[in-house]
This record gives sequence, structure tokens and C-alpha cells, in this order.
Amino acid sequence: MKFEGSNSSDGSIFDLSTGVGYNFSRHFGVDLGIPYYFVGTPSSVKKNDPQAVSGDGLGSLGADLKWNFAGELVNYDPTIHFTAPTGETKKGFSTGHATWNWANHLEHAFGVFTPFVDLGVGNTVSDTKYFHRPFITFGYNLQSEAGAEVDAGPLSLTASGYDVAPWGTQTVVSRVFRCSSATTCSADGKSTNRKGYLGASVQSGGAALVRDNGFNFGVEMKPARYVDLEVGFSRSVPLQLNSFSFGVSFDMRALARHGRVGT
Repeated sequence: MKFEGSNSSDGSIFDLSTGVGYNFSRHFGVDLGIPYYFVGTPSSVKKNDPQAVSGDGLGSLGADLKWNFAGELVNYDPTIHFTAPTGETKKGFSTGHATWNWANHLEHAFGVFTPFVDLGVGNTVSDTKYFHRPFITFGYNLQSEAGAEVDAGPLSLTASGYDVAPWGTQTVVSRVFRCSSATTCSADGKSTNRKGYLGASVQSGGAALVRDNGFNFGVEMKPARYVDLEVGFSRSVPLQLNSFSFGVSFDMRALARHGRVGT
């Protein structure tokens, strides 16, 4: 169970995710889950258009196929994430299409210092723990992130830089601006407005509409084996957007074991 999200001048996006998983071996596991979103639209946007309202609702059902390969030179953790278009498009909880992302995490620890590289490809730009975007996308892209983590016992610090390199036609579905319930959400011609999600439900355009890069800073604390607390900051350079994030997650299996030990 995890509650996390981001807040910025373009809105707040939070989700409560409940998932279950099973590890078939120490190298392979499967997770299933679905998020419930809580979206807050800034007053400046609602003032210009009453349709841009806050809302909540179920997102898209997702599944993860996860591998883990620990080596002396590098640890390699690939994950393939699929979603079904079960979320409501008019609220920005789904693109209306099935999506996929193939992410690859590589790291090597030097004592408490662990540099890492993340490389991924997919047909949507996935949220991260540092940046829940006020929009979702549909279109092919490459995502990369590189940085390092310093682990100081129950506290760890992370700093990284990221880049999103899309290609081909891109569709942007706003999470903070809704289309009328009586209409079908669709783009009105090609757009190049990077902030169009603040005034339109759906945009369509070229790769430049989604291209992004920036940097992240995060702090994670583990006060107990079954609890993780996270706070973070992300800066999107093209969007000129600062986002502040937090997350609280509970490992229910570890919590159940703790309860049994306590009794």
C-alpha cells in the first residue's frame, strides 16, 4: 500500500495504490495493482475556466513483470509495466489506450555510495516518485535517468538528472482540465503549447510537445521494516516547473509478521 504524489503551481496529483505481488523465484516476480487518484486544480486555472475542476477516481489497472540479477560488477533490475485503459479519460486517469513501459535499472554499490542508471522505452511517459505530472501522454519515447544514492542507515539521499526523448506523434491528456461530460475528448488540431494541459483536455502534436529534462532530489527514511517515508523535489526545465513530492508506503506482509512477533 502506498500513498504518494506531487504538488506544483500547475496542480496536485496524488494517488493511493494498493497492489499484490508474488515472487516465483529470487530472480522473477509479478505485481498487480490499481491507483486511486486525488487531483487538485490550481485556482488560477479554475478562475479562467470552470471546467478545470479537481477530482478523484480510479486509474488504470496495471501489471509489472520484474526481474532481478545481482552481479559482482553491476545489479540489473528490468521491469515491464502494462496498463489497461480502465481509468476515466475525461478526468485524465487514462489515455484511452493500453500502455507499456520497459524500464532497466543498473547500479553498483561502493560502500554507502551507489551510482545508478535507469534506461527505458515505452508508449507513455511514466510518473516517478519525484514527479507526478499534471498530464499523461500517449506516444513513443525514451526515458533516462542517472544519479547516485547515499545510504546512511535508516536515511538515504538521492540526486539525479533525467531526460525524456519522444518521437512521432504525441497525445497529451490533462489531469487538471476536463472536457465537458457531453462531448468526446479529442484534440483540436496540432498543438505546440507546452502548457496546453492547463487550458485543454487533449492535445496532439509532434515530439517537442512532450520532450522534457530536469533534475531530482530525494530523501527516504525507513523508521520500521514495514514503513517507507519519502520526500522529494523535481525541476522540469522545459516546463519551468518545480514539484514537491512525498510518499508513504506500507509493506503489509512485513507488518503482519511484525504483529505476529509482537504477540
